[in-house]
Amino acid sequence: ARNYELTQNETSKKLSEFFWHTMIDHHTFAPGCSSDKEHFFDPKKCSKHLTGYTGETCCTYNMLKLSRHLFCWTGDSSIADYYERALYNHILGQQDPETGMVTYFLPLLSGSHKLYSTKENSFWCCVGSGFENHAKYGEAIYYHNDKGIYVNLFIPSQVTWKEKGLTLLQETDFPKEETTRLTLRAEKPRHTTIYLRYPSWSKNVKVLVNGKKVSVKQKPGSYIAITREWKDGDRIAATYPMQIELEATPDNPNKVALLYGPLVLAGERGTEGMQAPAPFSDPALYNDYYTYSFHVPADLRTSLKIDVKHPERTLHRVGKDLKFTTEQGDVIRPLYDLHHQRYVVYWDLQD
Repeated sequence: ARNYELTQNETSKKLSEFFWHTMIDHHTFAPGCSSDKEHFFDPKKCSKHLTGYTGETCCTYNMLKLSRHLFCWTGDSSIADYYERALYNHILGQQDPETGMVTYFLPLLSGSHKLYSTKENSFWCCVGSGFENHAKYGEAIYYHNDKGIYVNLFIPSQVTWKEKGLTLLQETDFPKEETTRLTLRAEKPRHTTIYLRYPSWSKNVKVLVNGKKVSVKQKPGSYIAITREWKDGDRIAATYPMQIELEATPDNPNKVALLYGPLVLAGERGTEGMQAPAPFSDPALYNDYYTYSFHVPADLRTSLKIDVKHPERTLHRVGKDLKFTTEQGDVIRPLYDLHHQRYVVYWDLQD
């Protein structure tokens, strides 16, 4: 990708785009990650590779790097959709909020748990890139071309476009809330376009400029372009409704992940059978991240009874938190928020 940018070598461009689309279309799990024990596999056997060694973090780290290059070439909203999916579900979920330690893999084996590094002895390649990951949340929120500025991610932030003398302040509690708010600062009126991403996971987006509704004619998977003379203090509010969706493995329609907007949801499965030093790596065992036995309880339930056509009828949100319950008594939360316990990401649909 970098070679194309430096030399305009078209073969390099085609190779980069081919690789990205091959990965996203055929080798990517629901959280935006890829690989099983660091290897590719036949995508027609995806459901057979939901192991404790899926989702090497370095792979996602590099896919995000490549995505940034490709987005700068194309401005394609599907690239931004992938970036958001991988960022929130894999990258954000990689780090233990209690200790700061990070995982090598993102296990997708039902009943497994995240396995973290240790401060002095278990230090892998995904620890190095992993610590980089969590210093880069300011990347890829905004882009610009000569026509306007793109708002790709809904993250509290501020950006200054010096050439235009324009500053955007973004305030939101996304993904806990569906609305993000932008306040513009400008020394004098500026005529330009603000491109708000219309994610593929949302419908019926509502946009207000200074409290007045803006007609949204675009469809999901595009950008809402607002062109006008922007003045100091102008405000934009965009509300992106989220809903429950099911995403099946390519080879097994009855093996599904649950999504709420861009978030992959996982079911809590407790700590039965987890013995110290779990969920941390055992430094006494060489490369145990690669051979770790999760000792999944034999009676751990992985089935889910849900209304496939109307999943919101059987999956109920609890208050304003990103927490859901089912009629079977499951507690389901974003995968990024599940730590120090077992979980289920890919469920077996129950009749």
